[in-house]
Amino acid sequence: MTKIANDNPVQEDGKVEDNIILPFQLQESGLRGRFVRLGSALNDILKLHDYPDAVSHMVADTVTLTTALSSMLKYEGIFTLQTSSKGAVKTLVSDIQTNGAIRGCATFDKDNLKDIKKSDGAYDGYKLNDLTGEGYIAFTVDQGAHTERYQGIVALEGETLQEAIAHYFEQSEQLRTSLYVASRYTDGEWRSGALMLQYLPDDHADNVDVVAFNEKSESERKEDWHRSKTLLQTCTDDEILDMDLHPHELLRRLFHEEGVIAYDTKPVHHECRCSKEKVEDVVAGLSEDDKSHAAQNGEIKMTCEFCSKTYTIKV
Repeated sequence: MTKIANDNPVQEDGKVEDNIILPFQLQESGLRGRFVRLGSALNDILKLHDYPDAVSHMVADTVTLTTALSSMLKYEGIFTLQTSSKGAVKTLVSDIQTNGAIRGCATFDKDNLKDIKKSDGAYDGYKLNDLTGEGYIAFTVDQGAHTERYQGIVALEGETLQEAIAHYFEQSEQLRTSLYVASRYTDGEWRSGALMLQYLPDDHADNVDVVAFNEKSESERKEDWHRSKTLLQTCTDDEILDMDLHPHELLRRLFHEEGVIAYDTKPVHHECRCSKEKVEDVVAGLSEDDKSHAAQNGEIKMTCEFCSKTYTIKV
């Protein structure tokens, strides 16, 4: 745990960490937050595919939002963020395991994508609805067998995925959340980052040095929330993506009047869960008729949509 000084710039030795989740808390209000920064892990995901720029940008946002949202939950298993829509971009999928392993992919119609006119949107000249059309986002927490799976669904509305997810949280008085997400391709590399704040009315501070929510009136809590949310939205893309800007310094700049307590970072990395054994199980579950239609020269080839690895199974 680190208390970030209110008045003095953060002095840190050594290289700033990449591919991290940094939990933090605002000392005066007890609001909890997360800072996410992705670099090589995001590149490892996107270099496996030859997506158009707009689709790569959407996958980058999806992976970053998945990482940020999952970090606010207490679970053992897999958190998945997935869109399904009728437009040129059919699906966006990303999931993360509790060990920090992330992956992501998209499916899209190249011909339909070429027909869409740019409209000065966030995704390389496109708005979210230009690319997806009517659809929804699903949040899923899967903790394995013998547990109840949680799922939340919200319509794809707004100019970005960030706006669509913010709309979901606006409808939840028990889980008010403010988000800031940025992704960018520069000098041959993708980078992304996210900032989140969350207001939990029935929660209490995680640390004894923080003023607990329950020690304040409802009006004071709401005032804290609106003030802190406004400060978060003053963050810029350049700040959140700047590898030379230490996360502690960014948090100090944004919330120096609130007081910031930063906790230990959690590393994340790219890792796909596909395997030959899993593909063999899928093939074994096919009917003989389906196998015969899928097979060529006595073999079925299946390609993982996440990592583009092709498996060859003899039948």
